[in-house]
Amino acid sequence: AGALSPVFAEEVRVEELRRAGCSEAAAAAAAAAAAAEESAPPLDLNDIKSFVMTCIPAAHRTPVQCYIRRMRKGLQKLWPYYVLYSQDPERFLLSGRRRKKNKQSTYLISADEKDLARHSDNYTGKVKSNFVGTEFTIYDSGGNPTRLESGESVRKELGVVQYDRNVLGTNGPRKMQVYLPSCSRAGVREDLQPRKIEDCMSTRVSRGGHNYIRLVNKTPRWNESLGAFCLNFQGRVTVASVKNFQLVDEQDQDRIVLQFGKCSDDVFTMDYCYPLCALQAFAICLSSFDHKLACE
Repeated sequence: AGALSPVFAEEVRVEELRRAGCSEAAAAAAAAAAAAEESAPPLDLNDIKSFVMTCIPAAHRTPVQCYIRRMRKGLQKLWPYYVLYSQDPERFLLSGRRRKKNKQSTYLISADEKDLARHSDNYTGKVKSNFVGTEFTIYDSGGNPTRLESGESVRKELGVVQYDRNVLGTNGPRKMQVYLPSCSRAGVREDLQPRKIEDCMSTRVSRGGHNYIRLVNKTPRWNESLGAFCLNFQGRVTVASVKNFQLVDEQDQDRIVLQFGKCSDDVFTMDYCYPLCALQAFAICLSSFDHKLACE
């Protein structure tokens, strides 16, 4: 049989929802939303710089599948850098490396595979930790409001990643949570450009009363036969590691927003969807690579 036309399919959904007890208005709204999501246009990777900063809209139910390659040959062995690629099509998206001289872990993120300089046109953002590595803040390429350079705009905060102390010991899974600026279903993110400490995301999270999106990690289950904590990555992850994680929306724990896991010594899967952009997802994964004094 041929496929139903979009209009007729929507009428069928409305009738089904009405039979299930929904009001006519609620049924029509739900059916229209479902129809819009099913007809979502493909993502545009022609402008990579724009793509990595743009949140995936809710209409795209299929995760964006990517992988991260850790580069640590020769001189990079002690200070590796990380390169993010999309899959199908395979395209370079971002690269990141830890700054060597900073007391706190700071990873610079670039739109160029080799040019990872802070004062470069390719500089896209960074993720910076507190002293013990239990909290990371994600920024775009703007400047610190306390020392802005000529022509520089105030940086935007794109998220906060928090790791809890690992009460199960070195081999136990990490517990983490991520806070993101609010984002519409169309993928329009709220701009947060705090100029004072008390307005920063981490401060507002600690005192409560914010409207941020909260993601939490899905709790792994212990597998006796493998002798390890395991998550179902649908074949996308093949090596057990404490760094592997899946993040879910606190309001919808069946929907995986970001999954990250090891495939070989230096290759890692990164799949993400609404409400993340590639930069946010990559920054969260970079924080997972970092050694955390209080978590390991």
